[in-house]
Amino acid sequence: MDPKLIAASDVLERVDRRLLDPASDAPVWPTGFPLLDEELGGGLRAGTLNPVAGARGEGKTTFVLQMARHSARSGRPVVFVSFELEAETLLQKAIAAEAAERSTRSPLTVRQVRAAFEAADTVAGGLPERLGMHTGGIEALTAVSQYAARLYIHRSTSTATTLDVIASAVKEVLVEQGAAPLVVVDYLQKISTADHLLEDEKVTRITEGLKDLSIEFECPVVAISASDRAGLEPGTRMRARNMRGSTALAYEADVVLIPVNKVDVVARHHLMYGANNGEHFKDWSVVTIEKNRSGRTGGEVEFRKQFDCGRFIAEGQFVSEKLVDERVYTE
Repeated sequence: MDPKLIAASDVLERVDRRLLDPASDAPVWPTGFPLLDEELGGGLRAGTLNPVAGARGEGKTTFVLQMARHSARSGRPVVFVSFELEAETLLQKAIAAEAAERSTRSPLTVRQVRAAFEAADTVAGGLPERLGMHTGGIEALTAVSQYAARLYIHRSTSTATTLDVIASAVKEVLVEQGAAPLVVVDYLQKISTADHLLEDEKVTRITEGLKDLSIEFECPVVAISASDRAGLEPGTRMRARNMRGSTALAYEADVVLIPVNKVDVVARHHLMYGANNGEHFKDWSVVTIEKNRSGRTGGEVEFRKQFDCGRFIAEGQFVSEKLVDERVYTE
């Protein structure tokens, strides 16, 4: 019998066994953002494709790296397919973020961690000695070291990293760790395809391939997506339809998350009559749940940025102000 053919009765028995086994994990991966998890019905689900889209500079890589850190810290492996940043750069952001979570006074910044990595500071010794000169540095390094063996970073290139390469990496981690990983792709449009395809055809093939991968390995795939030109036009708020490539990306996705600078989407009267002409809105990012097959669509939650420390503050809040589809600019 085809191993992919399963009777519904077998599914019910499998679920019942899982519920009765305290050691088994439900097929849900919390994101590490409690309010977002609440809106998503617990987090990201196995067998789902979850694009994160937005304009450049909105913190998409920081956002998905924070999800990856949370997953690895909670004991689940991660495969981070990085076309954008080197492994050392990602770890610098991770260490700074861990330090900021442990100390609100003079937190260690990404710049300071980078200086320690590159011996650009004035301290002798290895990482413990260099990071130990900063508040929370040793604690952050220890925290990252405790989950570093579960965080796999695949340095990818747009000429060599195909869907098959990613699938092989996921399979290798699954065998080594004995558990399905969270898969993060930064970013989707850079995955290589063997054929010379038009962009719409290429994105369709990649999207379908990532969705198949999530189903085959029973894991969630989080993929950053670039925006098309219309989504970057002044006066336009990005939506799921603006993800660059074919409509297959929005159709195949199970969850679509779009972070945007709050000051660009808050209604004008909040800027005119708010404190400091709404300058504080620049410190917040609004994450819109554009699509959610497991719950309510259209939810809007916001998180304070702390980009100098490589993170968002995970304890967010629901947006109380009126938001608009047109970006607002003030002189």
